[in-house]
Amino acid sequence: MKRERFKEKVGQELKKLNREQAMRFAWRCAVRALPLVGSKGSFSFWNKKERQKYIYSVFYALDFNAFSTSGSTYIFASLFDYTSAAAAATAATVASAAAAAEAANAISFAATSAAYAANATIAAKATKATKASATIAATTATAAYAAAAYTRNTKNLESIILRDIEAIKSNEEENQHGPTDLYGENWDSFEKALEAENCVYWGKLYKGIFDSGFVLDQKALERRINVPNEIREQGAAAVANYLEELEKGATRLNEARILILGNKGAGKTSIARKLIDPDADMPTDKESTAGVDTMLWKLEHENINVRIWDFAGHTVTHAVHQFFLSERCLYIIVYDGRTEERNRLEYWLNHMKNYGGDSKAIILVNRRDQHSVEIPINFLKEQYPIAGVYTFSIEDDKTELEGFRNDVADYINNNPSWENQEIPTNYYHVKDELENFFAKGEEGKSREHITRDEFNKIAVKYGVENKEELLKDLHFLGVSLWYKDMEEFDTLVLNPEWISQGVYKIINWVNEDKEHSLTLHDFETVFKEDKKRYPKEQHKFLFKLMKHYELAYEAESGELIIPHLLEEDRPDELPDFPVGESLMLRYRAEQPLPPNTISRFIVRHNQEIKKEDKDYVVWRLGVVLEDGKGSIALVREEDRIISVSVKGKDKTNYISKFRETLNDVFNSYKSEKPELQYRIERFGEMPGELEAEEPIWLADSKVFNLCQREKPYYDDIADQNIPMAGVINIYNIKAENVISGGAGNMLIQPTFYFRDCNISLQGNLNELAQLLTNGGKEEEAEELANAASALERVEKSESREEVKKKGAANSLKRILDALNNKESKLHKTVKGIKNGIGIAQDIAKGYNDTAQWLGLPQVPKPFLR
Repeated sequence: MKRERFKEKVGQELKKLNREQAMRFAWRCAVRALPLVGSKGSFSFWNKKERQKYIYSVFYALDFNAFSTSGSTYIFASLFDYTSAAAAATAATVASAAAAAEAANAISFAATSAAYAANATIAAKATKATKASATIAATTATAAYAAAAYTRNTKNLESIILRDIEAIKSNEEENQHGPTDLYGENWDSFEKALEAENCVYWGKLYKGIFDSGFVLDQKALERRINVPNEIREQGAAAVANYLEELEKGATRLNEARILILGNKGAGKTSIARKLIDPDADMPTDKESTAGVDTMLWKLEHENINVRIWDFAGHTVTHAVHQFFLSERCLYIIVYDGRTEERNRLEYWLNHMKNYGGDSKAIILVNRRDQHSVEIPINFLKEQYPIAGVYTFSIEDDKTELEGFRNDVADYINNNPSWENQEIPTNYYHVKDELENFFAKGEEGKSREHITRDEFNKIAVKYGVENKEELLKDLHFLGVSLWYKDMEEFDTLVLNPEWISQGVYKIINWVNEDKEHSLTLHDFETVFKEDKKRYPKEQHKFLFKLMKHYELAYEAESGELIIPHLLEEDRPDELPDFPVGESLMLRYRAEQPLPPNTISRFIVRHNQEIKKEDKDYVVWRLGVVLEDGKGSIALVREEDRIISVSVKGKDKTNYISKFRETLNDVFNSYKSEKPELQYRIERFGEMPGELEAEEPIWLADSKVFNLCQREKPYYDDIADQNIPMAGVINIYNIKAENVISGGAGNMLIQPTFYFRDCNISLQGNLNELAQLLTNGGKEEEAEELANAASALERVEKSESREEVKKKGAANSLKRILDALNNKESKLHKTVKGIKNGIGIAQDIAKGYNDTAQWLGLPQVPKPFLR
C-alpha cells in the first residue's frame, strides 16, 4: 500500500474512534514500533551519559498512556485536556512512519527532536497538562523515529495496524501476531540492546505484552506507575531492579516528609513541635535551630510515619538545604508578615521550587498581634504550587492550630505520592533494622552510622542479592546515605541529621569567625563540644563531604574554602572585555537564583582562579579565571543574572566549557531554567555609546532557530541584518546546549543528529539500489550500495572533521550530481522506476541536512519528472 494511501486510510479510520480509543491506538502503535528502537542491537543514538533516562522515559510514557486509559480511579485528570484530534494525529504519525520506510528522512528528524524536547519537559517536571501530552509525544515520536529508520523487514505492519483500529473500534482487542513471527531478528536485536543496558526486565515485560495480545496486568501496571520519583530519575536499569524486587514481595512505604522553611524567628520550631503535640511547650530564645532538627509525627489511624524537618533560618546556611530539600514532600513555609518583606516569602517559595519540583507548599502566617498581613495569593499561585494559606498565632490560637493539624494530616493521608507507595518487602525490613540502630534508647546504644560490612550482613539476612542497588535506592529515598565516591571512609550514614548538623556546625563556626576557610585541624575546635558524636576519625569524611556537595573546595594550602562565605564586594579592578575582542553570554532569571549557584560554579573551576601577587581574584558573587593558554574570563552574578565574558586565543572553547558547567548546574534544579542569551556584535564602526547603551542580547533558542531557517537577525537600531551562522560558530552553539529557558522559548526546528540522518540515508540508498537490481540495473545499483557502505563506515563518527576526512558525503554528492544530470545513465534509470523519484528526493534532503552540518555546498532536489 502506498504511503499516502495508507496515511489517508489510517486518518479516515481514526475519525471513527473516540478520544479514549484514539489514545489506546496511539499506545498500541508505539508498542508495535518499540522493538525497532533497538534493531541495531544498541541504543547508541542516545548520548551515553543520559541514555538510561531516555530509555526509561519511553517505557514510562507508554505506561502512563496505558494507565490513563485503563479505567483506574487514579488518573491525572488533566490528561483528558489532550484532545482526541491531537491523539489521533500523533497515532497517525506513528502508524505511517512504522509502515512506510520512504518517510525516513522527514519523520526521523522531526520525531527525534520532538522526543528529546518531550523528555526534557518530563525531566523538568512540567505542569500536569503539559506532562500528559509530553509523555505521549515522547512515546510516539521515539517510536516513529525507530520505525522510520528500521522497518524494512516488517512489511506486514500496514495491514496489522489497520486491523488494530478495527479491534479497538469493536472492543475486541486481541492480537495473534507475537514478536517472533513479525520482527524476526529485530526482536533478538532489541533484547540484545536491552541486555547491554542491564534492562532485561523490560524485554521480558514487552514480550509478555505481545504474547498476551496486548492485555496488560493492571496491578503490575499500577506498580510501575507508582515507582518513587527518586528511583525513576536514575533510569531504566534502576527501575527494572526495583520492580524485580517488588515482585518478590511488596510493603507499603509508610513514610512521609514535611519540610519547614522560613526566616529565623518566624516560628518554624514552634509549629514543628505543635504538629506532633498541640500542648507542647513553645521553644525558648536559646533553642533556635542551629542546623536542621528532625522529629517523628506518627499518624496512628493511617499508620504513617511523618518525618518533620525543621530547617535553620540563618541565611548563611541556606546553601546547605540542597541535599535535604526534595520532591514527594509537603513544604510548610512559616512567614512573619509583620517584620518580613513579601519578597522573603517569594524567596522561600522559589527555594522550595528549585529542589521540590511539583511538591506543594502551605503558607502559615504566624500572627503575633492584631496587625493585618496581606498576601497576593492568587498572584503567587500562578507561579508556585501552593496548597493553602493559614493565618493564626501558633502560640495562642488553639482552635485554628487544631484545624491546621487536621488539614495537614488529611493532605498526607490522601496524597497519592504516599498513599500508593510500595517498597520491596526485603528493602522494608532492611530499612526498619537500619532505623533501629539509631532509634532513641539507652545511652551509648544509638548509632548514626555503620560500616559497609555491617550493612551487608543485614542485607543478606533479608535475602537481598543486589546490595549495590539497595544502597543506591535507600540513598535516593533518604533512608540512609552512602557515597560511592567516598567508599574509603567505610561510612553508611543512618541518620541524615548527623550530616546536616555537622555541616551546619562547620559553616557557622567559619562564619562566626568572620572567615571563609578552615583546615582539617580546625575540625577539632569546631566539634570540641561534640567529640563523642563527631570523633576525630570522621573529620576527613566530613571534610570531603563538603567538597562532594560543592559547598567548598580544597586550596593548594590544604584549606577548605567556602565561596559562599567570601567577601561580598568585588575587587577594586577587574579585567576589561571590549566588544569585538570578547565573547559574552548570560543567564537571565525571572525569579531569584538559588543561593549556591555561583558558589558551585566557583568550586568546579577553582583550579583556574586567577592569582594576582599572593591573592586569588574571587569573591562571593564572582571570579576571574584563566586557562593557562592566554584566555581569561570573568564570571559574576548580579541582579538575577549570571554573566560570562571571555577573551583570548581560545575563547570559543573556554566559554563553551563554562556554558556546559552552568547548564549542568541549572539542570540540577527543578524550577524553570533561566534564559541563556548571547551578546551579538554589530558590523562596521559603531559609536561606543550605542554598544554600551543598546547592546544586542539574543536568546539561544532564537539564534539557533534563525540559523536553522537561514534567516538573519534584523537590528533596527543600526539598520542592518546580522547573519546567525557566524554567531553559531563563534559560540559553538549546538542543539544539546540550547536550554530554552524562559516562557515561550522553544526549539522550533528539528535538531540535526548525524547518526540518525546517516542511518536514514543508508536505508534510502539501499532501498533504491534494490529497486534498480530488481529492474536489472546492477551497475547503477552497485554505485548506490557502495555509497551506503561508505556511510556505514562513518556511522559512529562524532565530529564534523571525522566525517569530512572519510569522504562519505563527497561520494554521495557525486551520485546526486548524476541524478540531476538529465544526460546521465543514473538519471534516466531512476526516472523510469516506480517510487524512484520520491526516494531520490529523500536522499537529496538527507544529504543537504548533512551538508549544512558539515559546511558543504547544497544540492538541488533531483528533477526527475
